[in-house]
Amino acid sequence: MGKILVALAGAILLTGLLRMILPYTVYPAGSPERILSVTVFYTTWMLLIFKFVFGQFIPLALFKGSGT
Repeated sequence: MGKILVALAGAILLTGLLRMILPYTVYPAGSPERILSVTVFYTTWMLLIFKFVFGQFIPLALFKGSGT
């Protein structure tokens, strides 16, 4: 549970940093700025969870078939 919360905090921090760096000022629903922000948040969260749980950002073993 702690690893998930740390990944969530990391995603929040990276998304906040992105919002400070990019020149956007408004984030209404459906706007490209909002879509970019939400995409960065969830992608970062997913990658950090993979890193903390599996030890690598994209665990390729999860995507391999059973070999049969």
